[in-house]
Amino acid sequence: MNNDLKAPRQPRLILFGILFVFFYTAALSLASAIRTHAPGFQVDWYYFIPFAAWLIGALGLDYAVKRFLPNRDPWIFPVVMLLCGWGLLTIWRLSPTLGQRQIIWFLLACLLFYFGIRQKELVSKLKGLKYLWLLFGLLLIGLTFWIGVNPSGSGPTRWLSAFGIFFQPSEPLKLFLLVYIAAYFADQVKPNTSLIASILPTLIIIAVIGVMLISQRDLGTAALFLGFYVLMLTVSSNSRKYLWIVPVLAIIAIVVGYFTLDIVKTRVDIWLNPWLNTSGSSYQIAQAQIAVASGGLYGTGPGLGSPGFVPVAVSDFIFTAIAEETGLIGTSALLILFAIVIIRGINIALASKTTYGRYLAFGISMFLTLQCLWIICGNLGLLPLTGVTLPFMSYGGSSLVTSILAILLLLKISADSSTIPLPDKARKPYHRIAAIVLGIFVLIIGWNSYLAIFNQDAIVNKAENMRWAIDDRYSPLGNISDQSGNPIVRTIGTPGDYERELLVPGLSITIGYTNPVLGKSGLERSLYPYLRGTETRDETLSSQYQLLYNQPPPGSDVSVNIILDLQAKADKLLDDKHGAIILMNAINGEIYAMVSHPYFDYTTIAEDWESWRQREDAPLLNRVTQGVYPLGTLANGFALSSYWVQEGTNTLSIPLHNDAIDSLCGKMLTVTDQVNPIQHGCLEATRDLINANDPLALTEQLDKFGFYSIPSFSLELAQPTIRPGKNYFNNIQTLIPATQLSPLQMALIAASITNDGNKITPRLVNAYQTENGSWKSYTEPSQAMRVLPQTVAKTTRDYFSQHNKAYWYMMGHSAMEEEQTIVWYVGGTNDAWTGTPMVIVIALEDSQPDLAYRIADQLFVPQSED
Repeated sequence: MNNDLKAPRQPRLILFGILFVFFYTAALSLASAIRTHAPGFQVDWYYFIPFAAWLIGALGLDYAVKRFLPNRDPWIFPVVMLLCGWGLLTIWRLSPTLGQRQIIWFLLACLLFYFGIRQKELVSKLKGLKYLWLLFGLLLIGLTFWIGVNPSGSGPTRWLSAFGIFFQPSEPLKLFLLVYIAAYFADQVKPNTSLIASILPTLIIIAVIGVMLISQRDLGTAALFLGFYVLMLTVSSNSRKYLWIVPVLAIIAIVVGYFTLDIVKTRVDIWLNPWLNTSGSSYQIAQAQIAVASGGLYGTGPGLGSPGFVPVAVSDFIFTAIAEETGLIGTSALLILFAIVIIRGINIALASKTTYGRYLAFGISMFLTLQCLWIICGNLGLLPLTGVTLPFMSYGGSSLVTSILAILLLLKISADSSTIPLPDKARKPYHRIAAIVLGIFVLIIGWNSYLAIFNQDAIVNKAENMRWAIDDRYSPLGNISDQSGNPIVRTIGTPGDYERELLVPGLSITIGYTNPVLGKSGLERSLYPYLRGTETRDETLSSQYQLLYNQPPPGSDVSVNIILDLQAKADKLLDDKHGAIILMNAINGEIYAMVSHPYFDYTTIAEDWESWRQREDAPLLNRVTQGVYPLGTLANGFALSSYWVQEGTNTLSIPLHNDAIDSLCGKMLTVTDQVNPIQHGCLEATRDLINANDPLALTEQLDKFGFYSIPSFSLELAQPTIRPGKNYFNNIQTLIPATQLSPLQMALIAASITNDGNKITPRLVNAYQTENGSWKSYTEPSQAMRVLPQTVAKTTRDYFSQHNKAYWYMMGHSAMEEEQTIVWYVGGTNDAWTGTPMVIVIALEDSQPDLAYRIADQLFVPQSED
């Protein structure tokens, strides 16, 4: 090798690393100002602290390697320093506290590197003390069984601690084992001796270390040692058959571990199906894939992503943090840098003057290779998670010091290379392994491309992706108002601290919530594409915001059909009773009021969530849309309409038990002159009317009304009752009253009676604001159809109307669980009504039909009079 050609290239390479780390630092320092759209030029100078520390260490070591190792490999040191700087900045960006600790470890590694580089014959000295180093490493591992600790306070005790500093013995053991195996193979593995006899002591050592590590549940490091050992066997024996041992042993280990170790079973299950339990055991890998997909091709930009959603992003998942903020381009560059170090390391091994140096250089290269593959493939879901660190980049002082000292040995070996090449036969296993490594790296880039580009939309749109919560903090959501423009919910605060403020507490269940932990519900969920602006903003504007800020543009305002005066009135009338009220325009389906009691307090959702979930009165349930109540004796009115349809008449010619008035019907005498058994839901009348109907015809009519279906709507709805089949018609007397409906379903059915038999579509949302500020009507899929002959609809209205009222109504009751009673009130305006045709449905979880009647009577006031 011509050493005169090396020196001129070295300054340019380290300069490239310095420029990269500097510009990365500058980008991070501007990220906060970019995200908050801050005016002027604002810089977070504290990002230059890790840069300055790294620069001091990098330049100091650069001076040392130039002085003491002038004939070193020119590529490895600059690339490694670049990786260290990149890792330091990423750790600092994720956790400044951990970043400070990592700086100390980095500077300590630089001091040890400088001390080691001054030592002459360092590589040979290590060989002479190989047994001592191995024994020391085993002793440190052994100490963890007695005085080991875990920095988190729980879990495997793999660390030793002194003066608040944690140290993981398995990291330096890697280096000690490398020296031992390289020295032993160089001295003992000979062509004319039995391979098994030669390597038996090392097999025993590997087995002992493996048992110790597995006992500490450090499966990743145990797998590293095993993989490294097999690769060393491959080159020392010049036999490629050992390459098959790695996948075979891996499969055997996974199968055995799956059935014997819970931790292995859990990790394999997560690997096979990362989306199976995303709120539990597979949360990490699911979030990791979301982070990779969120990065796409170019990444979000340094400091503009949300890698903190991935647990342990500073260590086990630092690759995903880099993937999110630098994209496929960044991760591909990262893999190329590691490939340069690994391939140059293999070249150093081939050029070594000694067999020991060749094995040691190769062993260092393979340890770096296996660690990269283990952690990166685990992050991408290609392998089960192992918990090892990404060399030079992950948080962990023990790992960083060990990796940098391993590079020192590699540089030492490269500085004393041979000019006589190895025979082709001896070079073949090295070339074969190098080709396999490069091929795997290419496959990793290919899979990364699939996640970040080809499958990006499917992954980032999963419900587990909570990055919308970060978007909402930095870019305001649109406001929600009633149809007159009165605000219901609005965004308050400044960029970085935006939050939602609900101005009408009674609408909390309808409006819903948006919470970074609990997710979204109600209109906040269904209208999010409009409130966020993705459905209303120009794609060019959205792309600009995404490119410049990694944010969507400000959202669009939305108006709903709620009339706050009516909403407040209904809310007050229901008072402390449990139940639901809905007021709806009977012609166009506009919903003017939706009341559900009890409801939750939006402002205390974080503190009270768990208690609300456990409360028996279900304050999180929207009783209008998700509450289902048994039809009970309310079946009277619909059975009567069905009877008229079947008979083709508008008269009632069946005998009724008019004198059979149950206690709940009787309560109506407090508000009316007399009780109508059909209108007020007396039980015997229900039986009489159902008996008067043909079961099939009655079921078909109820199906037309919408008893067994749910409409398209902007809120989540309860599932409908399944339509009874012919085999159940002999139980029709119990099936019909037991049929369950939501108040929204009942309001639509009532509307068809007021609307001359025409079914309507419910419309809660009125309009949304477009990009130019104009308002555009929000349309629901139309469900208009005739469900009742016009004459029957009019006959029904007339039958259930009172002579001095401009509305019709019917009532019913039924027993619920735990002996609770539900009272129904269903009514609508008739031909005497002078205002907007309306329907009102009240579901009262109480045995007070008279109260339901009084509430409706006060709500049945034309809007012009209210």
